[in-house]
Amino acid sequence: MKQIRSSFDHATISSHEINDLQARLTPEIGRIKEAWAAGYATEYASLSLSSDTELLGRVMAHARQAESLNPRMVIIIGIGGSNLGTMALLQALGHTDRSVHFADTVDAPYIQAMYDQAEAMLEQGDEILIIVISKSGSTTETIANAQLFAALLQKHKKEYARNVMVISDEGSPLARIAAQHSFSYLSIPQQVGGRYSVFSAVGLFPLAVMGVDIVALRSGAESMKGACTHETLYKNPAALRAATLYQLYQKGLYIHDTFAFSHALYGIGQWYRQLLAESIGKAETKQGALVHVGITPTTSIGSVDLHSVTQLSLAGPANRVTTFLTIAEQKDISVPSGTAFDSLVPMIQGTSFRMIMQAIVDGTQKAYEYAHRPFMTIELPELSAYHCGQLLQMKMVEIMYLGFLFDIDPFNQPQVEWYKKETRKILSHE
Repeated sequence: MKQIRSSFDHATISSHEINDLQARLTPEIGRIKEAWAAGYATEYASLSLSSDTELLGRVMAHARQAESLNPRMVIIIGIGGSNLGTMALLQALGHTDRSVHFADTVDAPYIQAMYDQAEAMLEQGDEILIIVISKSGSTTETIANAQLFAALLQKHKKEYARNVMVISDEGSPLARIAAQHSFSYLSIPQQVGGRYSVFSAVGLFPLAVMGVDIVALRSGAESMKGACTHETLYKNPAALRAATLYQLYQKGLYIHDTFAFSHALYGIGQWYRQLLAESIGKAETKQGALVHVGITPTTSIGSVDLHSVTQLSLAGPANRVTTFLTIAEQKDISVPSGTAFDSLVPMIQGTSFRMIMQAIVDGTQKAYEYAHRPFMTIELPELSAYHCGQLLQMKMVEIMYLGFLFDIDPFNQPQVEWYKKETRKILSHE
């Protein structure tokens, strides 16, 4: 099977600069290689998810049970790492005719519209499934929405336990509630952080219910093991991307734009935004030295954003690096002829949209070269579960290597807890 391809030809980093990091990264490559086979005992635990056959069996069994309910509507209640991977993959890969909604906010009008739709379905005798996901089991926004939709189910059903799935850490407050009320429950390995959890039950269960081939997704993720643990940087796309981003950061390029030339890939850009921002944006090194490092992630869509941010990217401050994300083969349509508009852009008559898009991608990259703006490329052979699995796994390993180079912890997010703490104090009238 064809593999995703990465190019660094226009990253404006010399081989000398990459080679300078080879010796530094070699021990970390060895640690990640060992961790990939070490189960859930280390901070790299997420690497073991794609080969965990027991996990796959549990998820598939619960997914079959949920499918027997034949829900017309699935509501995924979670925020951040609890839903962004699922959202990204459903946008990329599509799903069954079940409607899916993400309750990831306490924006009342937004949630009320979702609630009204769910109630309308229940009133006409349809089933809904709510999936409550929180690693800690006490995320304020998630629990507020869980209470709201549980109350809706209680209003319309005497027995509603089979309409609820809970996914959380073992022993969490949410897991205990699931046991008390006989809700279906799947655990998250303790060492797997939220933004690294897409190949755990957090992502696999809702994706399976929505018809995504999670076996192929996992297979794609696992297939990256050899490449992402290769000792030579130039044969290790995750380590090479990390090394490139790190060296560009040293030159003042603090922004990383994922420029996806497919609307289907926009959600993956948003998933990566959290992964990069939360993992690398840190105040202190592992030794406690104050550093305030971080790379600001942005997401652009081609060709839409060529008419919004590209002027800034090419003419503004030289403070960003771009990754162009493309798909080699997709469904296609062609420009018809014999219309009133034929004479306006005559060279496109009878041309496929894919060819036009490819010309735009090539033209954009030529413009970046002309402006001396660095960029990397990632190309998926096709938009499939297997290749999305490859992409997401490579990105997560990239961030692990990048955290090592910055000497920060890429697995925690201490400052995020500040808003949670203050919110609880305000709501408790402390």
